[in-house]
Amino acid sequence: MMRSMYSAISGLKNHQTKMDVIGNNIANVNTYGFKKGRVVFKDALYQTMKTGSAPQDNRGGTNSMSIGLGMSLGSIDTINTPGSSQSTGKNTDLCISGNGYFIVQSGHEMLYTRSGAFDFDETGNFYALGNGALVLGWMADPNNNWNINTDDKGNPVPINIGGLSSLAPQASTAMNFTGNLDSSSADSAIVPTSKVVYDSLGNEHTIYFQFTKTAVPNEWECRISAEPDFSTSIVTGTDPIPMEFDTSGRLVSPTGVDVELSGISGAEDIDIDIDFSSITQYKGESTAWASYCDGYTSGDLRSISIDETGTIKGTFSNGQIRDLGMVALATFQNPAGLTNMGGSLFQVSSNSGDPNIGLPGNEDRGVLIPSNLEMSNVDLSEEFVDMITTQRGFQANSRVITTSDQMLEELVNLKR
Repeated sequence: MMRSMYSAISGLKNHQTKMDVIGNNIANVNTYGFKKGRVVFKDALYQTMKTGSAPQDNRGGTNSMSIGLGMSLGSIDTINTPGSSQSTGKNTDLCISGNGYFIVQSGHEMLYTRSGAFDFDETGNFYALGNGALVLGWMADPNNNWNINTDDKGNPVPINIGGLSSLAPQASTAMNFTGNLDSSSADSAIVPTSKVVYDSLGNEHTIYFQFTKTAVPNEWECRISAEPDFSTSIVTGTDPIPMEFDTSGRLVSPTGVDVELSGISGAEDIDIDIDFSSITQYKGESTAWASYCDGYTSGDLRSISIDETGTIKGTFSNGQIRDLGMVALATFQNPAGLTNMGGSLFQVSSNSGDPNIGLPGNEDRGVLIPSNLEMSNVDLSEEFVDMITTQRGFQANSRVITTSDQMLEELVNLKR
C-alpha cells in the first residue's frame, strides 16, 4: 500500500508539470513565433518480485513478476511545426515560410528566433522589437557597385543601413535611342528632341538633337549640341552625322556615336556613347527619342522594402533603387534540441547541431513573407483536450492516495 501512495505521488507531481506546460501554451496562444511544448511521460523503475524461468523437464516457463514504482517525465519537447502567417502591413515584419530561424545578436551572444517583428532604429540598426537584439545578415558595399558579398556565409554581421542613407551622383555614360523617322517626310524636314544628362557632381545638362531629312533617299542628318540653337557641336567626329537606312527601314550606319561635354566647372567632362541602332525609317509619325540614359543626381534614402529572398531594398529620392543588405537564416539538424531562452529566443545546445547559415530560399531554408508575422502554433482545441485528460489523471492519482489511506485506516482499526 505504501508503494501505491508513492506511485500516485509521482503521478500527481508529473501531471502538475504537464498542466504547467499546457498553461504556458495557452498563455502564448497569441505570441508571434511561439512554439508549443509537449510533455511525454514514462514509467519509472520496477521492483522485481520473482524472476522468470525457462521451460524444462516437460514444464513450461514462467514469466517474471514485478511491481512498478510510479512514473516520471520522459521529456518536455518543443514542437517546431510552423504557425500560420498573419498580415501586418508593416514592411519590416518578416515571416519564414518553411525551415529556418532568424539570427540575432544580443550583446556578444548569437541567438535564434522565429519571431520576425523587426524594425530600424534611429542609427539604422535592424533590430528585434521587444528585446533589442540585432538582426544578422550581409551588407552591400557602395564602393563595389553596391554588391552584397555572401560568400562568407558563416559570418553574418549586424545589419545597419545608417551609412547607406545617401547615394552619390553618377555621370551619364550611355544613351539609347528608339522610335521612328517618317520615310515620307519632305526634304529638309526637321525632327527635334532633347535629353537630360548628368555630370560627376550630379548637375543636369541638356543635350539637343536635330534629325533633318536630306534630298538623298533613305538618308537623314543628325546634329547634336549642348545649345538649343546648335551653335556648337559636341560630336566626336563628323557633324552633322549622316544616317543611312536600307530599303527595309533599318539603320545601316552609324549605329552609334560618341559625344563629349567639356569645360564643365568643377566636374569631369561628360563622355557619352549614343546608340542609334533601334531607330527605324518607316511610313508613319516621326517619334525618334532618347528612351534611356544612365546617370543620376545625388539622392537620399526615402523608403525601404524587403523581398522574399531577404534582400533589403532602398528607394532614393532620385528614383534609384539599391540593394542595401540581406537577412540571413539558419537551420539545424535537430531544431527541437535548441535551448529555449525566453523572449521567443533560442540558443544552440549540444544536441541541436551547429547552425547551417545561408540565404533564404536556398537549400532547406524557407523563403520570407514580407509584411507578415508567424503566429503561435498552439491549437486551443488540442490544449483543452489535454487539459481535461491531465485533470482526470491528476484526480485519479489523488484517488489512489485516498483509497490507500482508507486501506491503512482499516488495517490500523483491526485492533481496538
